[in-house]
Order: sequence, then C-alpha cells, then structure tokens
Amino acid sequence: MKLFKQWVAVLIFLLPLQVMAEVVVVVGKDSPISSLSESQLRQLYLEGSGRIAGIGVKALDLPEEDRTRKAFYQGAVGKTPAQMKSYWARMIFTGRGAPPRMVSGNRAMQVMLESNPELIGYLPEDQVTSGLKVLYRIP
Repeated sequence: MKLFKQWVAVLIFLLPLQVMAEVVVVVGKDSPISSLSESQLRQLYLEGSGRIAGIGVKALDLPEEDRTRKAFYQGAVGKTPAQMKSYWARMIFTGRGAPPRMVSGNRAMQVMLESNPELIGYLPEDQVTSGLKVLYRIP
C-alpha cells in the first residue's frame, strides 16, 4: 500500500509536466518570413524587435504568469521570467531597448499574429491555428 501511495504521488507531480504542449514560434501565414534561426530568435527577444530576412519584425509576449512564457524563455533564451524582468528593467533604465509587447493570452496572440505579418510570437503547439505558420520549435 505504501508503494502504491508513492507511485500516485509521483504521477500527480509529473502529470502537469506531460500536459504542457511543445512551445513553437509562429508568424501569420501571410508573413514573408519562412525560417528563423536560434540566434535570430534569441536576439529578437533580447531586443524586442529586429530584422529577419530583411523584414522588420516586432516580438509579442504572453503575460508574466503564463506557463508557456516560462517554458519559452527557458528554452529560447536560457533565462527565467524573473531574470528577463530584471534584464528589461536595466535595458529600459539605460535607454537601450523596450521589451516585447505583452498580449493578454493565447487567443490575443493568435489574433494579432494572424492580422499583422510584421509580428512574431510563441504559443503551445496545440494552439496554432490555420492562420499561423511555425518557424521554430523550442527545444
């Protein structure tokens, strides 16, 4: 009986980790951008905007408390949300940059990306609609 309880406890702990879909970087299907390197992605989210294949793009971000945001920054930039908050506080204070525009959630991210080819964002893979195309998968 004790072993059974331990297994149940382990499963309860691991279940939320299995539910999280893979995080992907996406743009609207009409965006001329067709690929994105890891270094371009990292640079884009550390600068808030940039150029990919000669096209000016602006990054979008999910709310600070969002689990997808945490997974994205860990995989794409190697930083926690707290480290990113500190990073952007320094960048803003020194006048060297502005963070990506924050949206209210997955649905807002989808709508904004579908309607503007100059925006780039990230979503759980199971939230990618037919109006979006995947450029990069977060490891």
